[in-house]
Amino acid sequence: MKSKNFYTISAISLGLFLWIANAAGPGTVQNIDRTGSPLSPGACAACHEGGAFAPSMTAELLDSGMPVLQYEPDKTYTLRVRVNAGAGSPARYGFQAVALTSAGNTNAGTWGATPTGFKKITMQGREYVEHNTPRSSNTLEMPWTAPASAAESIRFYASAIAANNNSNSSGDSPAQLTEALTIAPFVSRTSEVAGRTIKVEVLGNPVQDALRLNVTAPRSGLYQFALTSMGGETVWRHAERLQNGENALQFDTNNLPQGVYLFQVRHAGLEATVKIVR
Repeated sequence: MKSKNFYTISAISLGLFLWIANAAGPGTVQNIDRTGSPLSPGACAACHEGGAFAPSMTAELLDSGMPVLQYEPDKTYTLRVRVNAGAGSPARYGFQAVALTSAGNTNAGTWGATPTGFKKITMQGREYVEHNTPRSSNTLEMPWTAPASAAESIRFYASAIAANNNSNSSGDSPAQLTEALTIAPFVSRTSEVAGRTIKVEVLGNPVQDALRLNVTAPRSGLYQFALTSMGGETVWRHAERLQNGENALQFDTNNLPQGVYLFQVRHAGLEATVKIVR
């Protein structure tokens, strides 16, 4: 009987320890990346399970409140991470996020002053931001300053918990980004490089059954197209050969869910991005 009680008490103590650790942020006590990045041994589902909140996550990088998919050197932006419960009403939320270079997964940029209830920690030479107490808000907004040189793309990884606040890790629902939010080095919003320009005109916005565009190409060649959600998830890619000058294009959007998207055109170092509404 004493042995059984010992194991029961040990199990309870371990569960309480994990809850206390995660309540203060998984990196603080566990010293673990839980963002789902290539450096992570596993996201929050490693400790939290059994919840029925069915959460999803979105992330976007904001410049004066507007989402961007390019960054300028030394410029300060705001990373917004949001957890949306698909069912029920979570009592608390937890977050962890990191910005890494796309090539070597090294630290990218610097986090600014943390809002109330959050903190910065350093693990293996990389700076993370996470909660230091369970949050009642489902949103993290954190200032981030881009690196001094725009040499490569940067990927933001993030995970979160929708918690029932029952003082242990059971009954909570973990979430993480289905795809890293990738931010490319800035070329130009209208891609003016050495007098060459890609111009994109949306014909009818919001779009209905089709996305109709006029794309002015600076030269003939193969152009890459991508449609990205405001959470940074690429929902569609396409490549097409354009002629020098104006090109009329049309893409079917019947199966595209309603929402706000970024439409990108890329070719030989040139890039143009426009926002569309479905």
